Amino acid sequence: MPITLLDLPSELLDRIVELVLCYKGLAPERPLPPWLNYVPWPRQEGDCLSAPHGVCTVKYWSAQEKYHDAWISNSLSLLLVNHQIAEITKRRLDESIMPSIFNLDVILSDERELHPRWTFLSNPCHHVDDLTVTIRVAGTCPTTNWRRYHFLPDGDSPPRILWTFFYLLERFLEVGPLAEHRVPSPGPRMDDMSFTINRLTLDFVSPVNEESLAPADMGFWDWINGGADEDHTKSSTALCSGVFGLLMRPTWLADLISEYVGYLLGMSISMAPYGKLLYEKYQDLC
Repeated sequence: MPITLLDLPSELLDRIVELVLCYKGLAPERPLPPWLNYVPWPRQEGDCLSAPHGVCTVKYWSAQEKYHDAWISNSLSLLLVNHQIAEITKRRLDESIMPSIFNLDVILSDERELHPRWTFLSNPCHHVDDLTVTIRVAGTCPTTNWRRYHFLPDGDSPPRILWTFFYLLERFLEVGPLAEHRVPSPGPRMDDMSFTINRLTLDFVSPVNEESLAPADMGFWDWINGGADEDHTKSSTALCSGVFGLLMRPTWLADLISEYVGYLLGMSISMAPYGKLLYEKYQDLC
């Protein structure tokens, strides 16, 4: 029987080191109460590419940062224990041995906010091999006016809800898997974005109870309108009730994001700064 950790078979010891280097967490079943979410610091004009709406509508779990601190320090602690564990740790930190895989769970809450939570982080690194973002929908806007505010184009700009998703990706490129508590440096940040991603997968999932989704035969624009009269003065305060008060279908959100990603990659004059970020920092988006 092994007396110390170092007496364990090498395969088992290697597996233990791998587990210590990783962070695992459970995705919440529903959005957290408001007092548990972190409201981002306001940013000055030009501090990020995303519109201000995106900055204000990404809400982070306040307690998450302490888990990140432990995850970051684990590798250094293992390297300082002894030579044998240090060698195992070095091998595990080698990307060819242990690919960097990150999983992020994101709840779209009430059709207006994103609540992200990291559920898996492999070895700390600046180049991520595989980042999978699971996107779930919870809650609806109370009125058609609010729904239109978030999902319809804002003049010549994309819908506001898309800035929310764009900011989430932009923020990751700046600080990696850290919560928004970390105050960024002022000024444009493209040169400071040291994180890159080989493959980004957006996985839009349906709720367990699919009866809570809008009917499959309903059109996205009918859902946006909420069944109200086309006259804006009558429909702006109309409640989203009946089938129009059900959750948006994940495919609608996927199609909306996919459409505007195509615009960004088209590199028109207005979209070029945003498309440049995707081309330089993301190798494969699916």
